[in-house]
Amino acid sequence: MKTIIIQTIEELLKTFEVQKTGQNYIYRGVSNSSYELITSLGRSQSIHQKTTLQLERRLIKLFKESSIPYLEHPPTNELEWLAVAQHFGLPTRLLDWSYNPLVASFFAVESNAATDGAVYILYGCATIQDPLKTNPYKLDKVHKYRPPYISVRIQNQAGLFTVHPDPDDTFTHEKLIKVIIPADLKSTIKRTLFKYGIDQRLIYPGLEGVSRDLKWLETEMF
Repeated sequence: MKTIIIQTIEELLKTFEVQKTGQNYIYRGVSNSSYELITSLGRSQSIHQKTTLQLERRLIKLFKESSIPYLEHPPTNELEWLAVAQHFGLPTRLLDWSYNPLVASFFAVESNAATDGAVYILYGCATIQDPLKTNPYKLDKVHKYRPPYISVRIQNQAGLFTVHPDPDDTFTHEKLIKVIIPADLKSTIKRTLFKYGIDQRLIYPGLEGVSRDLKWLETEMF
């Protein structure tokens, strides 16, 4: 993995411009640069006595049983179930990414103001071509997956997921780049993103986004 430490917002934008556009490049922002690429299921296992796979089977089973009344269009395959579960906060073997580097940058600077953030850039990850014929529990390598419509939030965030064969493993890749954003740049980058329309209302559509945006505008922006 290659690591880049940027010193200005211009350097950050230049780093993104160097990458080719299109769906071959995906981005993930983290508010703490020490955060590694490990799934929420892998992180959850450390606080449970169950093995990761036991925990996963039980969580997904219970989620399917409990979520049906709340889903207008229930998932039609296991990948969709995992995507919906991940979206609503259940620990899974998925990681969230975006096709939009500015959205990833938003997550890198949104919180932990005193801590360096980071944007991971991944190129060349295999794509799941046929979700109906794909068993997410038997993949031999990490694949990226763009689910059908789940929510406006995922749509606004240009969101997608990577699916990991071993949810306990920290993900690395020969074409992975880590761009570190120093803590003292976070506020400046957040203001610039706001000018570009990458703000709380876009990322969190609805009243949650309105409230977050107003709070930030009144307490931090000026």
